[in-house]
Amino acid sequence: MTEVEEMINKVREEQGRPFDARQLTTSCVANVIMSMLFGRRFDLRDSAFQQLIYDAYSWMKNFSPVLQIFPILRVFPYFKNTLARFLTAEKNILTFVNNNIATCTEVCVSNNLSDEVCNSIRFIKQNIKTYSCVQN
Repeated sequence: MTEVEEMINKVREEQGRPFDARQLTTSCVANVIMSMLFGRRFDLRDSAFQQLIYDAYSWMKNFSPVLQIFPILRVFPYFKNTLARFLTAEKNILTFVNNNIATCTEVCVSNNLSDEVCNSIRFIKQNIKTYSCVQN
């Protein structure tokens, strides 16, 4: 409910002026997901949170099934640049997630918690490298 209230307040602040509803909607939906994963919401003006949203967009935009099928194409400048942008976005996303996992893990350990959020954090922490293209 918090995100709906936040969205309504932001729309009211615009006082009928045109604004980018896509950015607001994306931020609110991302915040719902972050709340489910990390047990807390992020301020919509948080620069790290907004960077995560941009990186997720860039990651999806630069994903190339063609490179998955024909990896040899990576030697051509267009595909090389696309892959570089994809990997940079993925690295940034993983850094954000890892930083928040560390924070949430500290909270779970210090408060001796074992709720669903802490369990999801443990699962993500154990499996994050499985889903990554970036080699650490």
